[in-house]
Formats: sequence, structure tokens, C-alpha cells
Amino acid sequence: MNIHPPIAYLISVLMLLFAATSIKRSRIIDFFGEKILKDSNEKSATLMLIALSYILSPLFLSFVLVSSFDKWILRFNNKKKTLTFLLASTLLGSSILPFGNLRNTYITIFLGDGKPGISISSFASIMLPLWIIGLVILLVMAYRLCEEKEIKEKKTKTKWRWKELLFAFILFIFIIAYFNKKLNLLGFFFLAGAFSFAFIGIDTLKQVDWWLLIPVGISFVVYYLLKGYSFYLNPWAGYALGSIGSSAVTSNLLSFLLPFSGINKNVLIYSVTVGSLGGFLGSVEGIWLQRRGRSTIDLKLMLKIYVIFFIIAFLILFIGGHYG
Repeated sequence: MNIHPPIAYLISVLMLLFAATSIKRSRIIDFFGEKILKDSNEKSATLMLIALSYILSPLFLSFVLVSSFDKWILRFNNKKKTLTFLLASTLLGSSILPFGNLRNTYITIFLGDGKPGISISSFASIMLPLWIIGLVILLVMAYRLCEEKEIKEKKTKTKWRWKELLFAFILFIFIIAYFNKKLNLLGFFFLAGAFSFAFIGIDTLKQVDWWLLIPVGISFVVYYLLKGYSFYLNPWAGYALGSIGSSAVTSNLLSFLLPFSGINKNVLIYSVTVGSLGGFLGSVEGIWLQRRGRSTIDLKLMLKIYVIFFIIAFLILFIGGHYG
């Protein structure tokens, strides 16, 4: 049975949203965040928060982390600089898994023509060089640029909840099985859907970021407009379009368009990953912060980060021989 990519994308994003929201409701991220902020200065806290977001963001937690940053950042003196590092770490960190963010999820399903076209291990091996280098560079930059100022104290005691965490853990078992091609879409939808219907709470449903279905809706429009058509892009033209054009139209939109060009999958994934760093318009996460956040990013610092990773990603692809 041939299922069109946007339909599989919608089902995948729904299940990922349920899992991510359950982790949010477990308050485990707030628990670790408060532990880091307690008795820390700005430099050490920023370094540890970068590492935390880098590790957690591959679990489709970009928006959960971004909303947490928006609360934590109020306790810093240099809010813009810290927020920029945390946004960059979330965007780069989420790139390591095929379901780590909206962009990766769509590309993976598109390449499989309605089912995951790249296994988790294959996807991770593609992104691992950029992922590791990215963490090192962000930590070094934050160490050099952040100051050892005191963080404003806030007497809070966060307790995490194990039931929501257990629900997310079981749901991720189904998600991993689907993206590793152990379940077809109908089996995934039936098992994960039935489990979610049986155990998800009303309070969890209320906290789901339903607005993230807007990009999913756009994927339907783009797919059915371009379905049956294709255009050719030289791999390096595709890399330039994805990484540079994202600063104007977001990497999310280009992740819907560029797969029709038939460029090498490594080039495609790297281009939209780098493009997501292209200012607040580079990603849906950046747009959310710009419109609803209580602080904004440092655009000059974000530009430096973007240029550094534009060059690094290009070199990784060139040395790896990913030409077509």
C-alpha cells in the first residue's frame, strides 16, 4: 500500500508531539535545568545547558527546550548571547536522528516514498561528524565569550514525575521501531495510536504544541503541487540554496522543496541543518523565539555561528565525496 509522504509525516509528527509533551509534563528538563542554574555562574551554566540541550534535543524536544530557555534566560545578565548559544545547540543537537526535528522527519519519510528511507544508524552516521564538531565548537565559543557573572537566584524546587516519562519512553519504542523499518506505517499508527489513546491524559493534550501542525499542512500543499514534477540541482547549488536560502524562507520550507531536486541525501540534510542557523528566520524554532520569547537572539553572534558551520559542513561533504 503506497502512502504519500505528507500523510506519514503527519502521523509521525503527532506521535512525536505526544512523546515530547509527555517529557515536558514530567518536568525532568526543568529539574535538570534548575540543578544546573543553582550555585552556577553564567559561563558554567551556559556550558552545561548547551550540553543538556545537545543531548536531549534529538528526542524531538526542540520546542520543549526553547520554551524552557525562555524561562531560564531571565536569570542571566547577557540574555541574548546565552539564548543564541542555546538555540544553536538545540538546532544542531537535534540533527543527529531522523526524527530529531521537523526537517529531518520529513526528509527521511520523503526519501522512503512514504516510509522512513534512512535507518536511525545510517542517519546518525551521516550526521555524526557535524554533530560532534558542532558540540565542541559551541562549547569553545561559549567558554571564550561568556562571562563568569552570578546568576540571579530563584528559590524553586522542581520535582519530576515518572508516569509521564514512562509513557514517553514506551511511545519512543514504537517510534524507533517505525524509523528502523521494523513496523510499517499502519502498524505504527495502530500500536502507537492505541497506546496514546488509552493512556494519554487530557492535561497532556492541552499542552501539545498543536500549532506545529501548520508546517505539516504546508508540506501537503508543497507535495501535491510538485508531485509528478522534478527539477535538477547540482549538489553544490542545492547546498547553497538550502543553507543560504533558509535565512529568507526557513529551512523547514526548503526541507519540503529540495527533496524534489534529487540531490544527494547527505548534501540535502546538511544544507537544511546549516540553514536552520540562518538567523531567526532560519527555523520554526527561531521564529517562535522571535515572536513569543521574552528575549531575542544576538544576530551578530548567530551569523558567526552560521558562517563557521557553513564552512565546516561544506568541508565535511567535500572530503567525504558527496557529489551526487
